[in-house]
Amino acid sequence: MKITAKQYAKSLYQAVQGKDNSQIKDAINNFFNILIQNNDMAKAEEIVVEFEKVWNIEYEIIEAEVVSAKELDKNIVKLLNDYIVKLSGAKKVLLKQKIDKNILGGVVIKYEDKILDGSLRTKMEALKINMIK
Repeated sequence: MKITAKQYAKSLYQAVQGKDNSQIKDAINNFFNILIQNNDMAKAEEIVVEFEKVWNIEYEIIEAEVVSAKELDKNIVKLLNDYIVKLSGAKKVLLKQKIDKNILGGVVIKYEDKILDGSLRTKMEALKINMIK
């Protein structure tokens, strides 16, 4: 039976959990030797992605994206980060910023399976629909 990237990632997490730097280095070397023996080095990138997911779940970290029409001020980013922490219950948010001039203004926040659309474009489209009615 072939081992999946997710299974490898969980095993690697368990192997490094609670270890010091020297022990982690040894565990990673052993892990890569196992990948080579199993002829699974092609899965390395997928394993890293799955490992990040396991790590983030264990440490209550979520990834989020904020889309805006222009670069946001650091204070606004901090407020948005704190807002996402409050909404999600996560201990930490890894926030990525994306610029999309098509939203015209405001922000769109994406995290987990949620989208909070506070963009000017969406509000204008909603107004247009209401005016047509």
